[in-house]
Amino acid sequence: MAHICPIDGTLINEPTVRVVAGFVAITAAVGVYFQSPVVFLFLAYDFYVRSFDKKEWSLFRYFGIKTVTIIDIKEKLIDAGGKKFASKVGFIFSVLLTVAAFLQLPVVMYALGGILVLFATLESVLAYCVGCKIYTFYTKIW
Repeated sequence: MAHICPIDGTLINEPTVRVVAGFVAITAAVGVYFQSPVVFLFLAYDFYVRSFDKKEWSLFRYFGIKTVTIIDIKEKLIDAGGKKFASKVGFIFSVLLTVAAFLQLPVVMYALGGILVLFATLESVLAYCVGCKIYTFYTKIW
């Protein structure tokens, strides 16, 4: 069966995406460690602006671009569709983490935070987009 991933025709730089995912993994881990709703609110904000066409307002994207430029990593363009879908999933996770932190539900926070850190780490280290896999499953059941 063919792999289905959202395609939107917009190209983005994969190394930048991977650096951003690394920032997300570190930030989410810090948020879980300190059980900080402020950190999760920031993650939600950044995921939101990257998901809904306001990417120029993303601090992670800004620092990701700067990091890739400074390190001088070769550009590799990929379609943004799967990454945009993954950002929307990340936004939902971040909102749920914010609520869990405000309600002081550490078990929920550890579970959701662990999943977010895992997914972001897979993207950052292995360029494995779990969002694309989720999208494939989603299209099969609908």
